[in-house]
Amino acid sequence: MSGLREKIIKAVKGKGVPFQDVPLLIILVVVFCTKLVFGAGLEVGPGDIYVDNVSLGKTAAVSTSSREKVKLNIKNKGASACTYSIDILRSAQTTAALGAGYLDIPDVAWIFPETKEILVPPNSAKDVELYIKIPKKKEFYNKKYQAVIEVKSKKNKPEEIFVLACQLKILFSTSAPAKGKRLF
Repeated sequence: MSGLREKIIKAVKGKGVPFQDVPLLIILVVVFCTKLVFGAGLEVGPGDIYVDNVSLGKTAAVSTSSREKVKLNIKNKGASACTYSIDILRSAQTTAALGAGYLDIPDVAWIFPETKEILVPPNSAKDVELYIKIPKKKEFYNKKYQAVIEVKSKKNKPEEIFVLACQLKILFSTSAPAKGKRLF
């Protein structure tokens, strides 16, 4: 074991490590990194969010407008408190496929959380309200849009190597203009 210690010290001092010992160092790094990540965890719910008939020009809370009447739930499954950031992305920025008949959201500013960052204590969860506000323009009536909500842990300590992230889709439709009313 002292030979391994000497090889690690050589590597740290910049003298290099013989090529045949590189796999051993990779295994050690994986073992140590696994210990750092073990016990950490992030769970975000619900799966996907569906909102029907969003009125243009008005701010709508997703919890009162969605089919399931839900808020974004962020669960910290780790042993220490963690700060999470909440971002809205276009589907094109992710690997999320567009739902059948849905368009990518033209402007991610249409969807916004009540807070962009939230501190969640260890082994607990917090809910975050989401809001939708679509400009009242003729071209946005009677459409179906999709965006992606990304919840990502922030590095809470400089020695942390990894951040965790979860993504879920929000799919929504806009209402048709009221019959007999002028659009603008």
